[in-house]
Amino acid sequence: MSNNNILIFTDLDGSLLNHNNFDFKEIKGFILNCISKGIKIIPNTSKTHTEINIFFDQLGQRLPFVCENGAAIHNLNLLHPVIKSEESSLIFSRSLNEILEVFKKNIPIEFQKKCIFVRDMSPKDQMDVLGLNDKYLPHALNREYSMPLIFEGCIDTVIEFRTLLKKIGMKLHEGGRVLNICDNCSKGKAMKTLIKMLNDNFNLKTYTIVVGDSPNDISMLNDCDQPCVIPLPGNRNLTELKDHKIIRATKIAPEGWEEVVRTSLKKINFNLEG
Repeated sequence: MSNNNILIFTDLDGSLLNHNNFDFKEIKGFILNCISKGIKIIPNTSKTHTEINIFFDQLGQRLPFVCENGAAIHNLNLLHPVIKSEESSLIFSRSLNEILEVFKKNIPIEFQKKCIFVRDMSPKDQMDVLGLNDKYLPHALNREYSMPLIFEGCIDTVIEFRTLLKKIGMKLHEGGRVLNICDNCSKGKAMKTLIKMLNDNFNLKTYTIVVGDSPNDISMLNDCDQPCVIPLPGNRNLTELKDHKIIRATKIAPEGWEEVVRTSLKKINFNLEG
Protein backbone atom coordinates (compact mmCIF):
# COMPACT_ATOMS: atom_id res chain seq x y z
CA MET A 1 0.00 0.00 0.00
CA SER A 2 1.21 3.49 -0.90
CA ASN A 3 1.99 5.70 2.09
CA ASN A 4 -0.09 8.43 0.46
CA ASN A 5 -3.20 6.26 0.72
CA ILE A 6 -3.00 5.97 4.52
CA LEU A 7 -5.34 8.47 6.17
CA ILE A 8 -5.39 9.06 9.91
CA PHE A 9 -8.55 10.87 11.00
CA THR A 10 -8.03 12.00 14.57
CA ASP A 11 -9.91 13.78 17.28
CA LEU A 12 -7.72 16.30 19.10
CA ASP A 13 -8.77 16.99 22.71
CA GLY A 14 -8.15 13.88 24.81
CA SER A 15 -7.04 11.84 21.80
CA LEU A 16 -3.97 13.54 20.34
CA LEU A 17 -3.83 16.42 22.84
CA ASN A 18 -3.56 15.79 26.57
CA HIS A 19 -7.01 15.99 28.18
CA ASN A 20 -5.90 18.39 30.91
CA ASN A 21 -3.30 20.72 29.38
CA PHE A 22 -3.81 20.12 25.60
CA ASP A 23 -0.09 19.45 25.15
CA PHE A 24 1.42 17.06 22.60
CA LYS A 25 5.14 17.86 22.67
CA GLU A 26 6.00 14.25 23.62
CA ILE A 27 4.76 13.00 20.24
CA LYS A 28 5.41 16.00 17.99
CA GLY A 29 8.42 14.33 16.39
CA PHE A 30 6.42 11.17 15.73
CA ILE A 31 3.60 13.13 14.08
CA LEU A 32 6.05 14.96 11.82
CA ASN A 33 7.73 11.67 10.98
CA CYS A 34 4.38 10.21 9.87
CA ILE A 35 3.74 13.25 7.69
CA SER A 36 7.22 13.12 6.17
CA LYS A 37 6.55 9.49 5.13
CA GLY A 38 3.48 10.59 3.18
CA ILE A 39 0.82 9.55 5.69
CA LYS A 40 -2.10 11.99 5.72
CA ILE A 41 -3.11 13.12 9.20
CA ILE A 42 -6.52 14.81 9.24
CA PRO A 43 -7.78 16.36 12.49
CA ASN A 44 -11.53 15.69 12.79
CA THR A 45 -12.62 17.62 15.84
CA SER A 46 -15.23 19.77 17.58
CA LYS A 47 -12.64 22.54 17.74
CA THR A 48 -13.09 25.77 15.80
CA HIS A 49 -11.16 26.80 12.70
CA THR A 50 -9.03 29.24 14.69
CA GLU A 51 -8.31 26.70 17.46
CA ILE A 52 -7.06 24.24 14.86
CA ASN A 53 -4.82 26.90 13.34
CA ILE A 54 -3.21 27.33 16.78
CA PHE A 55 -2.51 23.58 16.82
CA PHE A 56 -0.94 23.88 13.35
CA ASP A 57 1.25 26.76 14.55
CA GLN A 58 2.48 24.57 17.42
CA LEU A 59 3.03 21.63 15.07
CA GLY A 60 4.76 23.78 12.46
CA GLN A 61 2.72 22.13 9.71
CA ARG A 62 -0.58 22.79 7.92
CA LEU A 63 -2.93 19.82 7.42
CA PRO A 64 -6.36 19.10 5.94
CA PHE A 65 -8.96 19.22 8.75
CA VAL A 66 -12.60 18.83 9.72
CA CYS A 67 -13.92 21.34 12.27
CA GLU A 68 -16.93 21.70 14.59
CA ASN A 69 -18.12 18.08 14.51
CA GLY A 70 -18.19 17.63 10.76
CA ALA A 71 -19.54 21.08 9.84
CA ALA A 72 -16.76 21.88 7.36
CA ILE A 73 -13.63 20.47 5.73
CA HIS A 74 -10.74 22.81 4.95
CA ASN A 75 -7.29 22.59 3.28
CA LEU A 76 -8.41 19.93 0.80
CA ASN A 77 -5.66 21.15 -1.54
CA LEU A 78 -3.13 19.63 0.86
CA LEU A 79 -4.57 16.17 0.18
CA HIS A 80 -4.01 16.15 -3.57
CA PRO A 81 -2.10 18.51 -5.91
CA VAL A 82 -4.96 18.63 -8.43
CA ILE A 83 -7.30 20.30 -5.92
CA LYS A 84 -7.04 24.08 -6.25
CA SER A 85 -6.76 26.29 -3.19
CA GLU A 86 -9.98 28.11 -4.06
CA GLU A 87 -11.76 24.73 -4.03
CA SER A 88 -10.18 23.60 -0.79
CA SER A 89 -13.24 23.79 1.49
CA LEU A 90 -16.55 21.94 1.79
CA ILE A 91 -19.30 23.30 4.06
CA PHE A 92 -22.00 20.93 5.35
CA SER A 93 -23.73 23.15 7.90
CA ARG A 94 -25.99 26.15 8.16
CA SER A 95 -24.48 29.16 9.90
CA LEU A 96 -24.61 29.49 13.67
CA ASN A 97 -27.16 32.33 13.40
CA GLU A 98 -29.43 30.17 11.24
CA ILE A 99 -29.13 27.25 13.65
CA LEU A 100 -29.90 29.48 16.63
CA GLU A 101 -32.94 30.96 14.90
CA VAL A 102 -34.40 27.54 14.11
CA PHE A 103 -33.60 26.34 17.64
CA LYS A 104 -35.40 29.24 19.33
CA LYS A 105 -38.40 28.94 17.03
CA ASN A 106 -38.93 25.17 17.28
CA ILE A 107 -37.61 23.85 20.60
CA PRO A 108 -40.10 24.09 23.51
CA ILE A 109 -39.19 26.77 26.03
CA GLU A 110 -38.96 24.24 28.89
CA PHE A 111 -36.07 22.57 27.06
CA GLN A 112 -34.45 25.86 26.10
CA LYS A 113 -34.34 26.78 29.79
CA LYS A 114 -32.35 23.63 30.54
CA CYS A 115 -29.60 24.73 28.14
CA ILE A 116 -26.77 26.73 29.67
CA PHE A 117 -24.86 27.91 26.63
CA VAL A 118 -21.14 28.38 27.13
CA ARG A 119 -21.20 31.67 25.23
CA ASP A 120 -23.61 33.09 27.87
CA MET A 121 -21.45 32.11 30.86
CA SER A 122 -19.05 34.36 32.70
CA PRO A 123 -15.44 34.20 31.45
CA LYS A 124 -14.41 32.30 34.59
CA ASP A 125 -17.13 29.69 34.11
CA GLN A 126 -16.25 29.41 30.43
CA MET A 127 -12.62 28.70 31.29
CA ASP A 128 -13.63 26.17 33.97
CA VAL A 129 -16.05 24.32 31.71
CA LEU A 130 -13.76 24.21 28.67
CA GLY A 131 -10.52 23.75 30.62
CA LEU A 132 -8.91 26.70 28.87
CA ASN A 133 -7.07 29.81 29.99
CA ASP A 134 -7.96 33.35 28.91
CA LYS A 135 -5.41 33.20 26.06
CA TYR A 136 -7.15 30.36 24.22
CA LEU A 137 -10.75 30.98 25.33
CA PRO A 138 -11.65 33.51 22.58
CA HIS A 139 -10.63 31.01 19.90
CA ALA A 140 -12.86 28.31 21.40
CA LEU A 141 -15.80 30.74 21.47
CA ASN A 142 -15.26 31.81 17.86
CA ARG A 143 -17.76 29.27 16.54
CA GLU A 144 -19.32 29.32 13.09
CA TYR A 145 -21.57 26.25 13.18
CA SER A 146 -22.17 24.93 16.70
CA MET A 147 -23.32 25.87 20.21
CA PRO A 148 -21.54 24.22 23.17
CA LEU A 149 -23.66 23.90 26.30
CA ILE A 150 -24.30 22.25 29.62
CA PHE A 151 -27.74 20.59 29.77
CA GLU A 152 -29.53 20.51 33.12
CA GLY A 153 -31.63 17.38 32.94
CA CYS A 154 -31.67 13.64 33.58
CA ILE A 155 -30.70 11.04 30.98
CA ASP A 156 -34.30 10.56 29.85
CA THR A 157 -34.69 14.31 29.34
CA VAL A 158 -31.47 14.44 27.32
CA ILE A 159 -32.77 11.64 25.11
CA GLU A 160 -36.03 13.54 24.60
CA PHE A 161 -34.07 16.72 23.82
CA ARG A 162 -31.95 14.84 21.29
CA THR A 163 -35.12 13.57 19.61
CA LEU A 164 -36.57 17.09 19.39
CA LEU A 165 -33.39 18.35 17.75
CA LYS A 166 -33.42 15.49 15.27
CA LYS A 167 -36.96 16.46 14.19
CA ILE A 168 -35.71 19.91 13.16
CA GLY A 169 -32.63 18.60 11.37
CA MET A 170 -30.08 19.10 14.15
CA LYS A 171 -27.88 16.90 16.29
CA LEU A 172 -26.68 16.87 19.88
CA HIS A 173 -23.03 15.81 20.04
CA GLU A 174 -21.37 14.69 23.27
CA GLY A 175 -17.71 15.59 23.62
CA GLY A 176 -15.26 15.08 26.44
CA ARG A 177 -16.36 18.22 28.33
CA VAL A 178 -19.58 19.65 26.91
CA LEU A 179 -22.52 18.94 24.62
CA ASN A 180 -22.78 20.67 21.25
CA ILE A 181 -25.86 21.54 19.23
CA CYS A 182 -24.97 21.24 15.55
CA ASP A 183 -26.62 20.99 12.17
CA ASN A 184 -27.33 17.54 10.74
CA CYS A 185 -23.66 16.71 10.30
CA SER A 186 -21.12 14.54 12.08
CA LYS A 187 -17.45 13.64 12.06
CA GLY A 188 -18.31 10.35 10.37
CA LYS A 189 -20.34 11.95 7.57
CA ALA A 190 -17.56 14.41 6.79
CA MET A 191 -14.98 11.64 6.79
CA LYS A 192 -17.01 9.42 4.46
CA THR A 193 -17.63 12.34 2.09
CA LEU A 194 -13.92 13.06 1.92
CA ILE A 195 -12.95 9.42 1.35
CA LYS A 196 -15.57 9.05 -1.41
CA MET A 197 -14.27 12.18 -3.10
CA LEU A 198 -10.70 10.86 -3.08
CA ASN A 199 -11.77 7.43 -4.32
CA ASP A 200 -14.10 8.74 -7.04
CA ASN A 201 -11.97 11.59 -8.35
CA PHE A 202 -8.46 10.21 -7.96
CA ASN A 203 -9.04 6.44 -7.70
CA LEU A 204 -7.24 6.36 -4.35
CA LYS A 205 -7.79 3.11 -2.46
CA THR A 206 -7.47 4.57 1.00
CA TYR A 207 -6.77 2.84 4.30
CA THR A 208 -8.32 4.76 7.18
CA ILE A 209 -7.20 4.83 10.79
CA VAL A 210 -9.43 6.71 13.26
CA VAL A 211 -8.40 7.84 16.74
CA GLY A 212 -11.02 9.07 19.23
CA ASP A 213 -12.04 9.17 22.87
CA SER A 214 -15.62 10.50 23.13
CA PRO A 215 -19.17 9.71 21.96
CA ASN A 216 -18.93 12.32 19.20
CA ASP A 217 -16.14 10.18 17.68
CA ILE A 218 -18.30 7.06 17.34
CA SER A 219 -19.62 7.98 13.89
CA MET A 220 -16.11 7.93 12.45
CA LEU A 221 -14.85 5.02 14.58
CA ASN A 222 -17.67 2.88 13.15
CA ASP A 223 -16.76 3.60 9.52
CA CYS A 224 -13.02 3.09 9.21
CA ASP A 225 -10.57 0.29 8.56
CA GLN A 226 -8.88 0.59 11.95
CA PRO A 227 -10.67 2.19 14.93
CA CYS A 228 -8.53 3.27 17.91
CA VAL A 229 -9.71 4.49 21.32
CA ILE A 230 -7.69 6.59 23.76
CA PRO A 231 -8.63 6.31 27.46
CA LEU A 232 -9.68 9.34 29.42
CA PRO A 233 -7.73 9.93 32.66
CA GLY A 234 -9.01 7.41 35.21
CA ASN A 235 -11.91 6.36 33.01
CA ARG A 236 -12.48 3.48 30.61
CA ASN A 237 -14.52 5.20 27.94
CA LEU A 238 -16.51 4.15 24.86
CA THR A 239 -17.07 0.71 26.39
CA GLU A 240 -20.24 0.34 24.30
CA LEU A 241 -18.04 -0.17 21.22
CA LYS A 242 -17.52 -3.92 20.93
CA ASP A 243 -15.84 -4.16 17.51
CA HIS A 244 -13.07 -6.74 17.81
CA LYS A 245 -10.88 -4.61 15.53
CA ILE A 246 -10.64 -1.76 18.04
CA ILE A 247 -7.17 -0.99 19.35
CA ARG A 248 -7.39 0.51 22.84
CA ALA A 249 -4.41 2.49 24.08
CA THR A 250 -2.95 1.68 27.48
CA LYS A 251 -1.83 5.31 27.93
CA ILE A 252 -3.73 8.59 27.86
CA ALA A 253 -3.04 11.29 25.25
CA PRO A 254 -0.69 12.24 23.84
CA GLU A 255 1.43 9.11 24.33
CA GLY A 256 -1.60 6.88 23.75
CA TRP A 257 -2.00 8.40 20.29
CA GLU A 258 1.47 7.32 19.23
CA GLU A 259 0.88 3.90 20.78
CA VAL A 260 -2.27 3.13 18.74
CA VAL A 261 -0.97 4.65 15.51
CA ARG A 262 2.22 2.58 15.67
CA THR A 263 0.18 -0.56 16.36
CA SER A 264 -2.21 0.25 13.49
CA LEU A 265 0.62 0.78 11.04
CA LYS A 266 2.34 -2.43 12.10
CA LYS A 267 -0.87 -4.34 11.33
CA ILE A 268 -0.48 -3.33 7.68
CA ASN A 269 3.27 -4.01 7.76
CA PHE A 270 4.22 -0.35 7.86
CA ASN A 271 6.95 0.24 10.45
CA LEU A 272 8.18 3.72 11.29
CA GLU A 273 11.70 4.15 12.52
CA GLY A 274 12.28 5.95 15.81
